[in-house]
Amino acid sequence: MTVNTHQVLSSTFQNTLDLGRKASTADAVLVIHSAGMEKLQLLVKQFPWPVATVKDAMEFFGPNGQAMAQPQNNKTKFEGPVAIYEVQAGTVGQELVKLIEAGAVFDATAYAGRPDDHAYSYDIKGAFMVMDTPDRDWENDTALLLAGTLHFHWFANQ
Repeated sequence: MTVNTHQVLSSTFQNTLDLGRKASTADAVLVIHSAGMEKLQLLVKQFPWPVATVKDAMEFFGPNGQAMAQPQNNKTKFEGPVAIYEVQAGTVGQELVKLIEAGAVFDATAYAGRPDDHAYSYDIKGAFMVMDTPDRDWENDTALLLAGTLHFHWFANQ
């Protein structure tokens, strides 16, 4: 590796800053908008972030047996792993009980950051969680991590 001059390094540093701050995967928050849970904010370690895409390719055939493809409709149903930190003992478990008692399905906003200081957010609809059984380590004070699968619909915030 060659040693660059201070001018080259300074220029590279400034160019990098001009691109903007790096996206960070830390501090994601899921705010649930179900009746009686308007103040529920879950600190999320892992979340299936939606992305605009088509569902798949649809194959069809043209003359002389030529195979062709065209996009299917937009993907609006998403699912993936979700992991939630329980920062105060028992709170997430109690809120999950309330969610089930309210019908288990909810709308929410996922924030890349905190609700009061975030880079962007996505509104999700018709969501529900299938949680795994947590493995609590009773020998230390680390926060409990509840994991499972989140199913939801996303319409590009429409």
